[in-house]
Amino acid sequence: MDNGFLLLNRVRVPRINLLQRYISVSPEGKVSRPANVDPKVAYGTMVYVRTQIVRNMSQVLAKATTIAVRYAAVRRQFKDQKSALESPVLDYSMVQYRLIPLVAQNYAMFATSQAFLLHYQQSMLELDRGNFAPLKELHATACGLKRWTSDVAIAGIDTCRHVCGGHGFSQFSGLNEFYGNAYPNIIWEGDNYVLSQQTARYLISQVRALRAGKPVAENQTTTYLKRHMPGGQLQALAQRSVDELINNADAQLDLLAFRAASMVSTLVDNMDAGQSWNQSLVAIQRLCDAHSDFIVASYFRQHLSTLAHSSPLLPHLNKLATLLFLYTLEQHSSDLFRMPNAFTPKMVAEVERSLAKIIEEVRFQAVPLVDAFGISDFRLNSALGRSDGKVYDNYLKWAMEDPLNTESGEVVRKQWFDQYYKPVLHSRL
Repeated sequence: MDNGFLLLNRVRVPRINLLQRYISVSPEGKVSRPANVDPKVAYGTMVYVRTQIVRNMSQVLAKATTIAVRYAAVRRQFKDQKSALESPVLDYSMVQYRLIPLVAQNYAMFATSQAFLLHYQQSMLELDRGNFAPLKELHATACGLKRWTSDVAIAGIDTCRHVCGGHGFSQFSGLNEFYGNAYPNIIWEGDNYVLSQQTARYLISQVRALRAGKPVAENQTTTYLKRHMPGGQLQALAQRSVDELINNADAQLDLLAFRAASMVSTLVDNMDAGQSWNQSLVAIQRLCDAHSDFIVASYFRQHLSTLAHSSPLLPHLNKLATLLFLYTLEQHSSDLFRMPNAFTPKMVAEVERSLAKIIEEVRFQAVPLVDAFGISDFRLNSALGRSDGKVYDNYLKWAMEDPLNTESGEVVRKQWFDQYYKPVLHSRL
């Protein structure tokens, strides 16, 4: 990434050319801001850039999952006792556990990117009307989603690369380029560890406002906080069986919201008891992720609700949403034990079994699910992720197109030897 700057020395800029929508400069040079303008309005452009990062991360992860799932479906290794053929790598449960939840996260990211862009556009319309109320929650959500999507995408690309074995680290896989290009997203436009603090500050401020009986803006965040923290005090969640959670989308969202609400409630209690901000930073990271887990799941379900009930896609996509829910719980099982009256060890074990079962079911739709991303072979630029499945034919073809392996290869090798190796071999070091 290249950055630059511009210095002006004795250059007069006419006032008519200044961007003075929210900050004014008088003819006398006095700088002022309209009284009714929230200073955070400048975040608008920054939030827009983060909406684009959310979208871009969903797209680059889609390329990686497409390559890895297709390759794992073609690559065979180790013979099953019941078959004369070696098994496709994708049939192994450990590979499924690493790839299938990534596909679910990827679909959720696509839904989130569209829903959050709409959220941003609606908030900008409110700003144009002079209503700055949505700005703080929009900024907090943007920080959390930028962190969540970039963390998931970059870890996901690396997982896809690893799943492909040694070939995954070949330049012919395409995955190394995706990983290198995507990695800066965890740092630019706000380091992810720092951004989590922005999200947490907003959540903490809203809980403290609720506890003090002060009014709070109506939005998706305060709605779940008020639901689970009437009067600012956390209420116990009615215990549900894992089967009920699996079959009830609203119950899934309710549990994810309660998890985030209980975490921010505990954090505020600890800070009010004397815990410093610095001592709270680890808990703040977890809180930001928990809040974003809920937002992503909520956006995913909202997106699925736009499909017709008769759509043949709906059962498969609902299964992906449930898979993502179970995977979130399984990855953060310690949070479940900390929530009051919510989970028992037996229920956590049932979550793990249910997750394994649904992953195995989705495995048979894995290739169509990534094919549905509609990414061309040209854009994938991968010998491993070919849509025709001819992985090794194309791998060999690409290798033979390298200048070292063509008819001119002998000439090239001699040139390299004379230029690089010969001087070293004949030197007097």
